[in-house]
Amino acid sequence: MDPVTGTVETILNVKKPRTMKTITVPPMEQEFHKGFMGWFYSCITTEAVITYRARSEIREIYVYDPMWLVNCSAKDIECLFINKIRFQSEDREQAMQFQQVVYICFQKDISSENKWNSKWWSLEEKERRKAKRERKKLEANKGKWMKQQAEEEKKRKKENDRVRNLLRKKPKQREETFKSL
Repeated sequence: MDPVTGTVETILNVKKPRTMKTITVPPMEQEFHKGFMGWFYSCITTEAVITYRARSEIREIYVYDPMWLVNCSAKDIECLFINKIRFQSEDREQAMQFQQVVYICFQKDISSENKWNSKWWSLEEKERRKAKRERKKLEANKGKWMKQQAEEEKKRKKENDRVRNLLRKKPKQREETFKSL
């Protein structure tokens, strides 16, 4: 209860939500730089479309999320870096998001072929190790808590029985003697 306002406060203990640690990136077609024809932003489907020639057929890769480009090979990233994305003037902001990801990937050497240096990797490793230690502790203590609870319950029951038995007995009558003065 809040002493100032007199209202009752309720404190809820809510578990931390489970969240994804890493972005799930779908597998991308690799080595499209060999037959690369161009890439553009489609305002109709709101995605980037990479067009390339594979042998005699023309293929297209639809990239819905700019982060998917992280999963391209280093040569493909270089190809996308050199050949800028095409777009209509009103779609500039959306298209540049794809181009910005390519810029960053090219500068930081991020591709599907290597694990880039980032403080997030070390953070995730720490979290993974911590979770592993917690799981080991829980496995080691599995059943101990139940045994401990059972032992405490036995002790409480034994103490209650002892008190109950003591209360059942009638107290001994004592003779009172007074010494005269």
